[in-house]
Amino acid sequence: MKNKKLLIALGAVCLVNFIAHLYFYPAMPDTVPMHWGFDGQVDGWGPKYMILVTALIPAVILLLIAVVPKIDPRSENFQKFGGIYRGFLAGIVLFLCGISWLSELTVYNVLPDGSSLVGVLVSGGIGILFILLGNYMPRIKQNYTFGCRTPWALADEHNWNRTQRMGGITFVVMGVALLFLGLFAKALGEGLTLGALLAVIFGGGIWIYVYSFLVFKKIMR
Repeated sequence: MKNKKLLIALGAVCLVNFIAHLYFYPAMPDTVPMHWGFDGQVDGWGPKYMILVTALIPAVILLLIAVVPKIDPRSENFQKFGGIYRGFLAGIVLFLCGISWLSELTVYNVLPDGSSLVGVLVSGGIGILFILLGNYMPRIKQNYTFGCRTPWALADEHNWNRTQRMGGITFVVMGVALLFLGLFAKALGEGLTLGALLAVIFGGGIWIYVYSFLVFKKIMR
């Protein structure tokens, strides 16, 4: 029942968001900004219909995240951490609805070209989601959809629990790093920011896999 109510509410948010985009659509120029560099400068443009494509993404993600647990081989475990999954679902859909407005906000100069606000909003928003997810990750039970799903964690419940605890710590660290990069990307410059971003994302993911393997080999006790 809780899942159904949340899905209806988020579906309504996605619908209202799309209708709002339709309202502003006729006034948009034929070519609109679609991508921004780390310095806040627009470095990618596209036809204005891409605004509506972007506006549909939250609904597509909502449908995908809602359906996948139903076909997960361990779908019964989702009941044990349903609140966390619902929170993640709401957070990601609302975040995607928010960033779907970057093109309009730039066209209307609410986000001036060259402003660091785009980086702060996108990188900062993802960072906050990482931090929140990291705090609750240790409560996620074995499944094939959500959490740190290494082969060794999926094969052994003890390994799963250890991996989720380490994954939670790692996600919090990654989230803090993303917040920092969002705030100081313009000062750091595009090259350094991109290098740091790749190091954070790939470094964190690799470490989680390595840790899970070390637990499997009983090197980490």
